[in-house]
Amino acid sequence: MVGVLGCSGGDLLLPEPPGTENVALSKFEGDNQQGTVGEELPAPLVVQVLTVAREQPVTGRKVEFVTSSAGVELARDTSVTNSQGLATMLCVLGTAPGDYLIHASLVGVEGEAPAQEFVAKAKPGPPDTLRADSPTSQPGQRGQAATSPQVLIVDRYGNPVPEVPVAWQVTAGEGQTSEPITRTSDAGTATVNWTLGNRIGVHKLTATIERATGSPATFTATVLF
Repeated sequence: MVGVLGCSGGDLLLPEPPGTENVALSKFEGDNQQGTVGEELPAPLVVQVLTVAREQPVTGRKVEFVTSSAGVELARDTSVTNSQGLATMLCVLGTAPGDYLIHASLVGVEGEAPAQEFVAKAKPGPPDTLRADSPTSQPGQRGQAATSPQVLIVDRYGNPVPEVPVAWQVTAGEGQTSEPITRTSDAGTATVNWTLGNRIGVHKLTATIERATGSPATFTATVLF
């Protein structure tokens, strides 16, 4: 009697046909990251290559990473998938805030290659320089409001930095400000209302932030009568 060996279709896993191009490329992680201008993204860009039929990882496939965004630096042009079908790429952002696009596509595929696009957003760097953004000297009258002083704060690439606390202090003239601290706007500027003291002479006001070139900036108002 001849025995018959049976097996269910779910237990039988045949290899993909040699040379098949029936694979898919998908984003695995690293999309929609936020980083700092001129710095490497916190995490690498990662894609995964799987067979379409059984969603099995494909090893040894080359993935090309390119960008048309100015200033972006990629660690290399291509990456090869590992045993999990993953290909990774490190990315350094450009020096201007905004969105950057990185395109990943499968190499060596006939016809239109499977592709994915990553988006990374760059924010300004930490404050580097403070400078006056309004006249630093003006005439004034005792007890009256002076023209409001304004400062601009930028990072090391000259990009305006928002939400930086600026400390205002009257150092001569016994005047006062509307607030001791104000924060920079999206344009990197900060201002305050300055009321002069009831005396003749030179009145002074400083604007200060920590660890920045040009800080403090000094504004003066000269009261003659």
